[in-house]
Amino acid sequence: MSNLRKSIASRSKHDLQAVSEEGSQELVEETGALSVKDESDDKLMEHFERIKHDTFPVIERYDVDEGTLQTYYRPPAKEPGAILVCHHGAGSSGLTFCQLTRYLMEEKSNQSPSIGVFAYDARGHGDSVASEDFSLEQMTVDFGQVLRQFVEKNNITSTLYLVGHSLGGSVLTNYLQQNPSNPYNIKGLVMLDIVEETANSALSAMPQFIAKRPTEFATYTEAINWHVKTHHLLHNVESAKISVPALLRRSNDKLVWRTDLQLTTPYWARWFTNLSSNFVECGKPQHVAKLLILAGHETLDTNLIIGQMQGKYQLIVFNNNERTGHFVHEDIPMQVGLSVIDFVRRNDSPSDYMKNELGFVPKWGAYNK
Repeated sequence: MSNLRKSIASRSKHDLQAVSEEGSQELVEETGALSVKDESDDKLMEHFERIKHDTFPVIERYDVDEGTLQTYYRPPAKEPGAILVCHHGAGSSGLTFCQLTRYLMEEKSNQSPSIGVFAYDARGHGDSVASEDFSLEQMTVDFGQVLRQFVEKNNITSTLYLVGHSLGGSVLTNYLQQNPSNPYNIKGLVMLDIVEETANSALSAMPQFIAKRPTEFATYTEAINWHVKTHHLLHNVESAKISVPALLRRSNDKLVWRTDLQLTTPYWARWFTNLSSNFVECGKPQHVAKLLILAGHETLDTNLIIGQMQGKYQLIVFNNNERTGHFVHEDIPMQVGLSVIDFVRRNDSPSDYMKNELGFVPKWGAYNK
């Protein structure tokens, strides 16, 4: 473990900030080379399957409207626990959270709560099989159905923290807006690299991106290198070895995309509408804490600026330049993991957090016999 990693892991008693808002070049370079050497597809897929099952020991299919969705679950190592319930973005899959989960697995702290991770492939993505209705409304319904089955199947009593990347953040925000009763003990919402104005601007470039991206790849090595080296969508090869194969399927000796992004076009206009105001305001009745993690210094719109000034959510911005991108949780899973751990501990048991992490016991609100 590098000195930097040790210093970050032990930072809390000396600094109230979860992790420095400015990224670290040393930490980013731990992600490895920016391309993968030629490896046989058999070897890459053997690695893919081994890491997938080692990371997520419980892999099941859940029924939703007009289909079934693939789910991945790693329970907390011990009780009391907290569980991250994750939703990926458009064109991605649940395995985008694999490296983040593996970092959380390796976190050796004895402090509670232990953190588990649950993720799934949205309809039209990964190994899920369902009608291709990519509307925000349908994906929100799907999430509600998946969450209910997850809690019931596993007799979940742990606190839950929703984690959404890109479009996933919009789905989870919409879910909280529509479910103020909070029957599942949701304590927090984390959005990864999504700002309404930036997202809507990016959608204007999507047709060009879809038209220019390859329709097929000869090998998984070629596909991984396209994501990491050619197009710079990802900056962490170890993560790409898991997340990229999950996006592809075999067809006539070629690898083709599992998700046809062209089919999502009619739904783009609604995906991020009012996201900023909804994020700031959602979860009030449930007392849900909120965290926004951005890969770079994006321009916050008025709702987000006012919301942050009013303390309605926590903002963490990493600034790792060309070595960190939109998939920030894949590019720097350690930094994102530490931020999420800090967020969970602070909101799961504030008094324990202040005692164990900050070194003092709060006196206000205490009842003395």
